[in-house]
Amino acid sequence: MKHRIPLALLLLLAPLLVMAEAALDIVDPWSPEAPPGRMMAGFMDLHNPTDTPIVLVDARSPQFGHVEIHTMIMEDGVMRMRRLGELVVEPGATVTLEPGGLHLMFIEPLEQFSLGDAIAVELIDDQGRLFPLQAEVRPRHRPGMRQH
Repeated sequence: MKHRIPLALLLLLAPLLVMAEAALDIVDPWSPEAPPGRMMAGFMDLHNPTDTPIVLVDARSPQFGHVEIHTMIMEDGVMRMRRLGELVVEPGATVTLEPGGLHLMFIEPLEQFSLGDAIAVELIDDQGRLFPLQAEVRPRHRPGMRQH
């Protein structure tokens, strides 16, 4: 019986230990203002401080019909958006979501947004872990905005 209690305790705590390891630093999330009813984009830096890759496979927001992870690719001389099935943030690495590159697409807005509003988003990894964030709605062209 002595050995069962520590083992049982470990089995109960194991999910919490895994959750504690699942850290993703989300830096400066924002979205450029868009006309009412239009899709919006999400930009930020994603830093993985852990020693294992974080594989993002989906995202959601209660304020949009759906959210997708996108990249921009050159196809036949034209830049086109493509949905990604996954976005890997390697251990110790930072992935930048920015205009003209990787980004989130907020599709089918369920409300109207103004400057300063917050968009609630959850990034979801391949383990089902959630990484919540609040993206601030900012002017479309703001000083210091990375343009490509």
